[in-house]
Amino acid sequence: MSAPARHNPEPHDRPGVLARRHATRLRHYWRSHGWACHDNIDLDLLRWGLIEEAAYSTQASCFLVTDAGRAALGDTVVRNRRARSHHAQVVDGVARHLAGLGRLVFTELSVHTAETDTDSTRWAPCKPDVFSLTRSLRPDHLAPQVHEIKVHRSDLLGELRSAKIARYRELAAEVYFVIAEGIATAAEIPCEYGVVVWREAGGFTLERAAHRHDYRLETRHWMAMARARPFIADDDTVQLSF
Repeated sequence: MSAPARHNPEPHDRPGVLARRHATRLRHYWRSHGWACHDNIDLDLLRWGLIEEAAYSTQASCFLVTDAGRAALGDTVVRNRRARSHHAQVVDGVARHLAGLGRLVFTELSVHTAETDTDSTRWAPCKPDVFSLTRSLRPDHLAPQVHEIKVHRSDLLGELRSAKIARYRELAAEVYFVIAEGIATAAEIPCEYGVVVWREAGGFTLERAAHRHDYRLETRHWMAMARARPFIADDDTVQLSF
């Protein structure tokens, strides 16, 4: 049996929204037997009253999720669902706009791109939110573009810190970040990338055009497009301003 529930006042520094690593650890304790990791994340969760140590554990520390922890998990689920809904809405809007311009658009493309370090080259999947190119028989007129959709600041900053954004340039002549209003400014995004701002009530606005990069689409790129399903817009068009 677990220890009797104790009233723990909520600490003043407990965040209203759990960081991803804290939410992930809390889900781990919800799904598993709760074997403790004994690190700073556990200390935070204990201090915030989201987990408690099980009284029956005699061989190793074991944590149980408290009522407050279950409530925090529920809030995380609702927030993630809302974020996915917003993300899907923006992806659909961008794809419709590009398809309306006559471009060939993909929203489920996965291409293996090269990651080169000092010792070797590794191949990793690259999945841009929206990839498009001009319908042309001339390779120099394809003008491929990548549009990456970001509706949360943490996701945007994580992407900017990773090497993933450099791999987008292998696929595209121009790379754009489409960001939800208020999560960042154009000045926070490297100048070689274009910036489009999405406003839930007001549509899209081009804040900065992307620099044009050299590109070379190879057989693996074409095979990835052959396996993917192009985006098909229905008869309802969306008027966008970029």
